[in-house]
Amino acid sequence: MTHPTTSSTGMALPRALYLDLIQIQSTPYASANRDRNGSPKSALYGATLRARLSSQHQRHHERQAVQELLGLQAYRTRATTLEAVKDLTGRGWDPQEALTAVQMLILASAVKGLSIADNGGTNALLFLPPAAITELADLAHQHRDNFAPHITAAHTALAKETKKKTATAGDATDAADSDGEVAEDTDRTKALAAEVKKITAKNGFLTKEHVLRILRTRNAIVAAYGRMLANEPGSTVESAIQTAHALSTHAITTQIDSFTAVDNIIKELGEASGAGYLGEQRYNSATFYRYSTVNVTKLLDNLAGPKPAAQATARDTIEAFLRASCAPRNVGKVSGTAPHTLPHLMYAAVRTDQPVNLVGAFEEPVPATATGGYLTASMARLDAHAGATHRFLGRSRLAGHAHLTLADDQTFTHLGDRLDSLDEFVATTLATLDKAQG
Repeated sequence: MTHPTTSSTGMALPRALYLDLIQIQSTPYASANRDRNGSPKSALYGATLRARLSSQHQRHHERQAVQELLGLQAYRTRATTLEAVKDLTGRGWDPQEALTAVQMLILASAVKGLSIADNGGTNALLFLPPAAITELADLAHQHRDNFAPHITAAHTALAKETKKKTATAGDATDAADSDGEVAEDTDRTKALAAEVKKITAKNGFLTKEHVLRILRTRNAIVAAYGRMLANEPGSTVESAIQTAHALSTHAITTQIDSFTAVDNIIKELGEASGAGYLGEQRYNSATFYRYSTVNVTKLLDNLAGPKPAAQATARDTIEAFLRASCAPRNVGKVSGTAPHTLPHLMYAAVRTDQPVNLVGAFEEPVPATATGGYLTASMARLDAHAGATHRFLGRSRLAGHAHLTLADDQTFTHLGDRLDSLDEFVATTLATLDKAQG
């Protein structure tokens, strides 16, 4: 959805609508998001080592919370075929026949590079609503009689190939290519693909569009968080929500904790120390700057259906996003750290020109205060940088802004109205968006 505005020459220009959400959040001694070596993730910013929460980490947990709040689901999985098989077996299909039929449907989409994995699923992750999996099963069930001879032919071809390989067992070249690597396309994919050509031929009962329509299915979750399927642009959905890697506002050092797992029985017997395991874990504590932005125009474009329904769905999705941003997260080492803190500051800005990330406030790391903390200085730094940004860009495209804070002893003059609760913060932000849309 776009709204016209006018340039200095009087020419009509498109106008976008963005919601920026910024948070300052202090986390305790923890290891919420770890790298491949088991250390808390970090990044250099302003030539200083910072604690980091990756955007993928944040988006995954946030999406789970949004789904729960909306009562919607979308699965990012390689097991789409396996879930459809469960549906079909419930309708009386033989599991192997159901698997073959669904796999044929996937191959019938003719998406280059999309094939069947050894476990029966797809070789690539598909991001689909549950309804799409049901539709895949429906399509197979609708053409059950048509599939039957092709399923039999595919199984016969696979049996012959298995018998052939058994007879030539011991010849390594039969199972590997010239580089000694197993060929990418499995025998099963090849056998099924041969039958799929007959199914989708001119006189066949299916076309690739039947399956592509299902792969292109979307709901509010897909519309908000986006989807990419290589070589199938019709299934690609540009994410309406963008999330930056969260960075600590200050320099950090990683701390090493040595720990012992006690063997209860050995200890009770009084043998040695009772230690069943000795190990080390790395942790840090940090005050994070977190930033996300919602392209409201893109979200509306991504949502199918009549305009009023799309607007209502977009509004519900944005409300869930705002609430999910401070929901508890099932993070790494959660049992031993319980890092369930609330943001000390949440700031929402609705803009009609562009998203604006205020991370530049912390390019120079915040020094610890005399009492040893970073929160007070971090929030003051953000407030000052927001003021500088408003001066730089002007306020004509700032449709509204407001903040929510745990800091009763601080005033933030550049962060809009101060609100008292999360409910009020959400309601005010949504009302600002409604007004900006006209």
